[in-house]
Amino acid sequence: MLIGVISDTHDDYTAVRRLAEIFKHRGVEAVIHAGDWTSPFMMLKMRRVFPEVPIYTVFGNNDGDRYMFAKRAADAKVEILGEGALLQIGGRRIGVYHGTAEVLVEAMARSGMFDVVIYGHTHKVDIRRVNGTLVLNPGEACGCATEKKTAAILNLKTLDVELVEASLPSTQF
Repeated sequence: MLIGVISDTHDDYTAVRRLAEIFKHRGVEAVIHAGDWTSPFMMLKMRRVFPEVPIYTVFGNNDGDRYMFAKRAADAKVEILGEGALLQIGGRRIGVYHGTAEVLVEAMARSGMFDVVIYGHTHKVDIRRVNGTLVLNPGEACGCATEKKTAAILNLKTLDVELVEASLPSTQF
């Protein structure tokens, strides 16, 4: 099972659309967004590319209007997981947290509770293993800090990660 992992979209509609199209082309069966959509309307943009695929998200530190965020998430059929969550998909335990406190990301990774810990916030790609747990930050979809509009495709069977960029071919990890 392939999962699309994206974070820090920060209202970049073209990047969201392009990365969602890459996910769709690759056969992604669910999408996890690690926060900082910024505008709640961005969820509708992703939903248009993926009318049937489950989309899960956590709040980021720039998702300020939580009332409107919840309303648009309901309209877009996006499941809000709160500040952080444990998702069980494809037989894997996936921890999702925006990442504003990096010590919590490390604690999640070392806890043994998760097969995968997904986070965002730093705008930096991070793909590593900690005590057998895959830690994954797909970087930033918006490209505002690094000028690279990245996301990831996670194979839940093998826990391999493919980094994809809105304008470049993918790279296998």
